[in-house]
Amino acid sequence: MGEVISVFEYDLLGSENSAPVGAKHLNPEVFAYLEELSLTSIQGNQFLKLTSRSGFKLLQVQNYAGMLSTPHGFQLEILPKVGKNLTTESARETFITMLSHLPGFRHIQTQQATLQAQRMPLLEIFISQFLQSVSQLLKQGLRSDYVSEQGNLPFMKGKLMLSAQLRHNAVNRHKFRVDYDEYMPDCAANRLLHSALDKLLSLKLSSENQRWLYELCFAFDGIPLSRDIESDINSLRIERGMAHYSEPITWAQLILRGMSPSALQGNTKAISLLFPMEAVFESFVTQTLPHELPPHLKVIPQAATYSLVKHGLNDCFKLRPDLLIQSRQPVQAKMVMDTKWKLVDNNPQKKSLYGLAQSDFYQMFAYGQKYLDGTGEMYLIYPAHDDFNQPIQQHFAFSNTLKLWVVPYQITAKRGERMMWPRDVSCTMRPKPDGMLG
Repeated sequence: MGEVISVFEYDLLGSENSAPVGAKHLNPEVFAYLEELSLTSIQGNQFLKLTSRSGFKLLQVQNYAGMLSTPHGFQLEILPKVGKNLTTESARETFITMLSHLPGFRHIQTQQATLQAQRMPLLEIFISQFLQSVSQLLKQGLRSDYVSEQGNLPFMKGKLMLSAQLRHNAVNRHKFRVDYDEYMPDCAANRLLHSALDKLLSLKLSSENQRWLYELCFAFDGIPLSRDIESDINSLRIERGMAHYSEPITWAQLILRGMSPSALQGNTKAISLLFPMEAVFESFVTQTLPHELPPHLKVIPQAATYSLVKHGLNDCFKLRPDLLIQSRQPVQAKMVMDTKWKLVDNNPQKKSLYGLAQSDFYQMFAYGQKYLDGTGEMYLIYPAHDDFNQPIQQHFAFSNTLKLWVVPYQITAKRGERMMWPRDVSCTMRPKPDGMLG
């Protein structure tokens, strides 16, 4: 396996022999490569930021998590910063838990991945899961499909190509120029799987994954690589009898497209899988929050019913709370919630006003006026950690009728126990103490 350096969000990276204490030291070639990536990243999708400390040129990891492999055989693993006294193992477990609830990643085997997180970096975990899914597919059998072929055969098969027959076989009358369909495993799905396996051969993997990879490549030896990956992806149809293809094909598409966010698209020299943590946390809460609510309430993500102001007949500045909680019968807005990927501190002595941002309060005030008519309860949801494992005891009052609570969300807790409700919240808005929804 190539060299792996694990860092957390907002850590500093420096070049060997020219970095201050506290920065992770990188090979100068690797540092130069990452510096180039930071300068060429699309604005707004920058996972590394060029900065300086005490005269040293440094790169600071931004609020992205995931992994990046470089052409030098080096892997950078970026883990989410949830708390201060983190271990790489617990951070990986937290990250994998969140990813498994993202659309497109629900195929992650979380129990297996959590065990692997104790000894493997993220890239090895993802590749291991892909190889496992391909192994399961081979046990159930590769799908074959009819492939159009043309040939000059000693027997008649399919449709005779009359003009080609007259042109080429005027003398060799025992031959037939024919167009026919052959039932073969050379189909788009199998070509994509073979191409994904082939792409991984260029990486320095653990001996276990490397051996497994070679075995699977041998099983696909008779299937050609994809000549046009995007065309094969677009032509994919997971038809009846192909359910066992769904998981390996999902992994294969990620690998073949570089496992890359928009910040790195077009860069074929590296395999990367990087996620903006605000989006990951918001999506995780959106997917899991329905299990934290009683059944008479439903979650509406990214509602856009109201705007901040009107200008003539035009609505200006759409107001989009992350989560609007409505009652089902009658349909009525009950709560507004927003997620924030930030560490807050329950002790106001350590951080001024718990580390909360004034801009978030302005935003919530606007939501409360428009979606709740100035009456009701709102929530700012932050990730739980050692210094924030209970809701802030006192609510924030915009008025006598509009309250804002600041609460932690336990990512790795059991279903029904993730949302930490304030004690004063009505029992109709929260689960019962035994975890059952009420």
